[in-house]
Amino acid sequence: MTVIFRRFRPKSTRRVILYGFALVALPLIAALMYAALRVDHLAQQSQSAVHQAAQAIHDSQLLTEQIKAMERAARQYVVLKDDNLLKAYHQSHQEFRTTVKNLARISLGGVYQQRISHLVGVEQEIFRHLGDKGYDSSEALAPRFRELAHIATGIQADSNHLIEQEVASMRKTATDAQQVLFWVTVALVPFTLITAALYTLFISRSIRQIEQAIENLGSSKTGGAVDVTGPRDLQHIGDRLEWLRKRLMEVDQEKTRFLRHVSHELKTPLTAMRESAELLRDRVVGPLNSEQMEIIDILRSNTFKLQKLIENLLSFSNTTQTASLRLRTSEVDMKQLMEEVIRDHLPTIKAKAVRLVTQLQPLKSTVDREKIRTVMDNLLSNAVKFTPVGGCIWISMKSKQGRLVLDVKDNGPGIDARDRNNIFEAFYQGRRQTDSHIKGSGLGLSIVREYVNAHFGTVAVVDTGRGGGAHLQVTLPLKVAAPPKVAVS
Repeated sequence: MTVIFRRFRPKSTRRVILYGFALVALPLIAALMYAALRVDHLAQQSQSAVHQAAQAIHDSQLLTEQIKAMERAARQYVVLKDDNLLKAYHQSHQEFRTTVKNLARISLGGVYQQRISHLVGVEQEIFRHLGDKGYDSSEALAPRFRELAHIATGIQADSNHLIEQEVASMRKTATDAQQVLFWVTVALVPFTLITAALYTLFISRSIRQIEQAIENLGSSKTGGAVDVTGPRDLQHIGDRLEWLRKRLMEVDQEKTRFLRHVSHELKTPLTAMRESAELLRDRVVGPLNSEQMEIIDILRSNTFKLQKLIENLLSFSNTTQTASLRLRTSEVDMKQLMEEVIRDHLPTIKAKAVRLVTQLQPLKSTVDREKIRTVMDNLLSNAVKFTPVGGCIWISMKSKQGRLVLDVKDNGPGIDARDRNNIFEAFYQGRRQTDSHIKGSGLGLSIVREYVNAHFGTVAVVDTGRGGGAHLQVTLPLKVAAPPKVAVS
């Protein structure tokens, strides 16, 4: 089937469907025409047989009555010598000849025709002898008419017998036709199913190729070329998808170059700002009062936030560009790592007068230290950003069924139920935003999901009820036997 389509190269899916319909329908139409012809032939044969049967039975019965009428008129004429009786005999004779001619036209075989010829010969002899010489007595006519009656009875019996044979022949013809139609149907059903299946596979293969290409493009998998086989219109769609794939690769490369240039340009003034803040904080230029130190801490904290945003952008760009993560795993003290992340956020936590409650079990896990640190940092940064002044953040780390469970909860506005399916998507901003003039990039939780998935873990939003704040839960295996490269969904 594929070879046929490659040779004829149909231009459109509509034409392929028409070809398939014709290929499937033509055998069925031929079978229906054959069945119609056989049924029509059988109907004509049945009609002819019924007509012949009715004609033969009627004429054979009429023949017997006419023989009786001729016998009665002839015997009366022999006795009475009345010309009117002779005329009655002649009239019956003419009717007899007409009936015999009708019977002779019915094709019922050679024996039947021989009996009719014999009947005509005997009756002709009686008619001629009666008109020329006459008979001495009516008893002399009796044997001749008995012979006619006997022959007529034989013709009637032959008619019934031959009609039965004709009916049997029709039954055999009907049975043969039924068997032929049965075997034709048996042959056509698998042929039709196989043909329909081949056409379905031929069309569905192209559609699956297009669907797979669209899924790959939607998942940023632009490494493989788009190749769509089948009708030319579907091939044209494949060519347009291939053009789109190349265009996406170009746009992605341009995006990567842009992010690198922007991050490089941002890091230069950011470094100067951080160093200046550190110099002021260390009182290199002179003593500072408590209000000035508080402003310096805020400035220093925001430079760290700005640096984290730049690192998130670069990390996300590298993740989407390579479509894989290289894990450098080692045994890490998870409690100590979480405490380091907390210390980095202490200035902001103190500036907002946020109360921090921690329950950290001493656990060790085989993970990529920097990437899990980024996960913890993004979760805590997100909680600090959305926690109101004077609020509270709860951090819990424990072991459950051989897995590490990290919970970060705040009492901020929480995550809208309509955002839970999209909150981990890149650049997605939820409906509930912080009142801060510094807005996030929408990449923190996306990077969290990528890194957690790379460690064969999960991250999810835990329902805290109405007004219960945001609760994010990360589960990681305590031991990750990861290959050098781990595909990222």
